[in-house]
Amino acid sequence: MLSYTGNDLIDFNSRTLADFANGDVVTVSFPNEASGTAVGKDGNVIVVGNEQGRIADVTLRVVRGSADDKFLNSFVKLWYNDRMSFVPASMTLTKMISVDGSVTNDIMPLKFGVPTKASPDVKVNVEGDVEQAVSVYSFRFVTTDGRSLA
Repeated sequence: MLSYTGNDLIDFNSRTLADFANGDVVTVSFPNEASGTAVGKDGNVIVVGNEQGRIADVTLRVVRGSADDKFLNSFVKLWYNDRMSFVPASMTLTKMISVDGSVTNDIMPLKFGVPTKASPDVKVNVEGDVEQAVSVYSFRFVTTDGRSLA
C-alpha cells in the first residue's frame, strides 16, 4: 500500500488538491497480483502476467464542505447522472523524498479513474470526533507503468 500526506503533491484531473484531512490523506492499494506462477512436473515453472494487477484502489480524505470536496463530489455525481459526457479521471501522486542531500520524486501516474461508491463516506457524530469533518472518496484507477523515481 502507498500512503500520501498533505505534504505530497496530489493532482486529480489536473487540479492540485490541497484541502486534506489529517494523517494519510491518500492511500493506494493494488488488490490483485501482477503475475501468476505454477510449478509443474520436474520443477518446470510457468509464469504469466496478470493485467488485473494494474488496478489500483484509491481512497482520498478531504475536509468536508471544502472546495476539493465540492470538486470531487461533482465528479462522482457526473458519473451517476450523465455517463454519456463523463470522462474518466487521471491522477498523479508525487512524494518528494530527500536522500543524501538530494531530492527524488516518487511519481505514481494513474488513469481511467471512476468512482466506486455513490457518495463519499462521512461520519455523522456530534460528540467532538474530528472524523465528522472528513469526506472519504473511493475510486478505482489503472496504472500503466507503475511508479517512477526521478
